[in-house]
Order: sequence, then structure tokens, then C-alpha cells
Amino acid sequence: MDSMIIAMLWDFDGVVVLTPHEEAWRLAAAKYGIDNFTSEFYYKFVAGRPRFEGARAILEHFGLLDKLDDISRDRLIESFAEEKNRIFNELISRGLFSVNHEALEFIARTRILTTAKFVHVLASASKNAARLSRSIKVEGRMLYEFFDIDVSGSSTSKKGVFAAGRGVVGSADCFIAIDDAPSGIEAARELGLIPIGFQNKDLVGYGARLVIERFRDLDPGVLINLCL
Repeated sequence: MDSMIIAMLWDFDGVVVLTPHEEAWRLAAAKYGIDNFTSEFYYKFVAGRPRFEGARAILEHFGLLDKLDDISRDRLIESFAEEKNRIFNELISRGLFSVNHEALEFIARTRILTTAKFVHVLASASKNAARLSRSIKVEGRMLYEFFDIDVSGSSTSKKGVFAAGRGVVGSADCFIAIDDAPSGIEAARELGLIPIGFQNKDLVGYGARLVIERFRDLDPGVLINLCL
């Protein structure tokens, strides 16, 4: 009997690499006079969303787009998003990120299984992720090389990039998407993938079938059972 084929679609920021997106948004917001930018707001309305969508959500929530005409609104959203990206790149250049080695070790553990074949897909909507995965080296390998397929940056939305990953994999018995943000969990659910959350128990409320706290504690058999 052939082994079950399980495709795992991995978000990058906050799952594979802990990157300073929240801090970059907070610093950018402060420059625009927003001083009550909370983590709760970030994870609910900004995390995992395309840059301009996140910028719009912040500016709308804090009233900075009120009474502006369409052209002025678009210009403000664009300038705010670009300022956030500039700050993010500056933080990255200062080394303010960390690789989730436990995630990579989990991938390695799935490689030796005989009960199922895992196909690992790096699937981030961020073009920064596509760039970083080719500049970060871990144990002599570029980060993207730990994955079988990389579709990062192929779409500006989580739903689009997950769909792209599923399309590239083609035939599989089960598709799992792992993400740390509500937008990613919702996108996976809408596509009929099995949504798995990371380090945020509130993601169960958005449809996550399971929330992982530490990859070192995750038995691949748990994911196999979800696919049965």
C-alpha cells in the first residue's frame, strides 16, 4: 500500500522565522501619531494581511482616513505602508529576527517517516519572505532549501498563495496549512485545507483544528490522524 501524501503549506513570518512585522507597524504608526497600537489589534486586523491592506486597516481604525478624498486616502495609505516596509527592512538589517529551528527539525523528522510522505511548501504572501528565505543560511543551507516547494510571493493574499501552493503540489491525500494569524487560518478553511494554528489559542475560534505551541512537542502522527 502506498504511503499517504500530506502537503504542508507553511506561513513564513511568525512560524518559520520570527520577524519584526508587529514592531515595524507599531513604530510606523507612532510616526503617524498613533500611540495605542496593541498586539491584540495587530493579530486580529493586520497580521498576515498584504501590506497595503494592513495599512488601510490601521489608518481606518484610528480615524486617519476620515474626511479625506479618495486620492488623499490612497496617498496616505501608500506612504504609511512604505514607511512600515522601510522600518521593517531596517530592523531585519540589524538582525532583529530569529529562525524557528524547531520547525526545521520537525520537517527533518517527517523525512524519515514510512507511514506517510510529507511535502513541505513555503507559502507566504510576503515578497520579503521570498527574499529572506534566500538570504538566511541555516547549517550551511539557504532557508528555502529545507522545503520541497516555495511559492512565497506568488500572490498578495494568503488565500492566493495557499491556492498556488496546492496547485503546484497537485495530487496529495491531504493538505494542511499552518499559520499564526487569523487571516491565514480563515484562508485555509475557505480553500478546504486543514488549518493549523501556531502559538495563538484564539485561532481555534477562526477555524484552526489544532494550535501548536512548540514544534519539538509535535508528533507527526497527530497530523496524519487529522488527515484520516
